[in-house]
Amino acid sequence: MYIVNFSLFIGILAFVVGFLLLFAPSALKKINDLSTKIIVKVDTFVFSYRVGLGVTLMLVSVFMFFMAYYYAKRY
Repeated sequence: MYIVNFSLFIGILAFVVGFLLLFAPSALKKINDLSTKIIVKVDTFVFSYRVGLGVTLMLVSVFMFFMAYYYAKRY
């Protein structure tokens, strides 16, 4: 069941970041400014390609949710 929990975690993380990139980039910038000393800064490159990256992350989250569902049903 480790793979199911890992897939769910990655799926949720990818969905949240993708959602923030698409619909609330200013909130993501604020989070980045607050956590600059702990987490590596989100580069301006990410914000220049925020729509493509956001859609990609949301697709990754759908895939990870599918993987969690598949492994939970199979094992």
